[in-house]
Amino acid sequence: MRRFLGFAALFVLGFATGAYVLNNYYPRRGVQVVAAPAGETASERKGLLYALEQRPTATEPPPTSFETMLRMAAQRISPAVVNIDTEARVRFFGDVRQVRVGSGSGVIISADGYVVTNNHVVRLRDGRVAPQIFVTMYDGRRFRATVLGTDAQNDIALLKIDGRNLPAAQMGDSDKLQVGDWVIAVGNPFGLGTTVTAGIVSALNRSLDIPGLPSGFIQTDAAINQGNSGGALADSRGRLVGINTAIYSPVGANVGIGFAIPINRVRQVIKEILEHGSIGQAWLGISYADISEPQVRQLLQEQFPQLRFPTNGMFVNGVMTGSPAEEAGILPGDVITHLDGRPLRRIEDLQNFMRRAKPGQRVSLRLWREGRTIETTVTLGVRPEGF
Repeated sequence: MRRFLGFAALFVLGFATGAYVLNNYYPRRGVQVVAAPAGETASERKGLLYALEQRPTATEPPPTSFETMLRMAAQRISPAVVNIDTEARVRFFGDVRQVRVGSGSGVIISADGYVVTNNHVVRLRDGRVAPQIFVTMYDGRRFRATVLGTDAQNDIALLKIDGRNLPAAQMGDSDKLQVGDWVIAVGNPFGLGTTVTAGIVSALNRSLDIPGLPSGFIQTDAAINQGNSGGALADSRGRLVGINTAIYSPVGANVGIGFAIPINRVRQVIKEILEHGSIGQAWLGISYADISEPQVRQLLQEQFPQLRFPTNGMFVNGVMTGSPAEEAGILPGDVITHLDGRPLRRIEDLQNFMRRAKPGQRVSLRLWREGRTIETTVTLGVRPEGF
């Protein structure tokens, strides 16, 4: 009995000591959730548009050492990087619960609460925008977020939280990046919280073999993993130069090849989102190549020497099953030469049109097919998740 009482006394003493240490040396931070903003004000929107137009001009003295360079860069950008969680109501054996269904990262780009992230971060598997989106800041504060608009093709989303005097990232100039420049990636990999990794710019103007994605990505060997999507790629001064969006990996984890959207493109996308709302949701359902590209023309001439292909247009590599293009009778091997009566002279003509088009919109196409001209009309669909 005495031995039992001795163990009990030691347990109570240890528990009390642990509670004292936790309460006094590791106080809990509040996780009060701030409600979603009721809307933007004209001054907030004007302030964001002004900030997007600015370019870094002041020259700062270089850090005294490599170590302090990375440390200072991390200290400058990290407070502006946030964790983003999406929640939805899910049924479990007849019981409906509100659960977390996804997580990623984002960057505060305005002290008024504008946050930029990836489009795929805020969407559910079926392509719908998540009904509940929460933004957790570097200091632990948590906000409900409202989606102001998205760009599916460039994989950008603009959010708004109800905050003031927030730590905003200083935007850099991605056009001035060079291969070999040091960069850091900041995000929320695997839901662990704010994490900083370092590397260099491995390549510029990279293209990914993913249907619908534009070219021009920044490639880096700074470690990027699942959950880093939407986070910051910053230069050695801690200025935002890209939004991390994808990795190349045969195993699903970092292998030293990550990709970020250049911040100068993000600036333009945000302006278009503010003007048009969600863009890039319309879907045609084809894979294509610019027939004016010398490599494309040479390949076609080698495979089909008897045909004289048009000088300009989009060569249709493939048509997806059940797509609007298939329903309109478009076939692999066709060349789309005109879109709504306008000639397609470069690949950006089609991409820019599709970004502004809306699902359900009827579009007239002129096709070249084995020397014949065909006119057809297609009703655009909704871009499926993953395209």
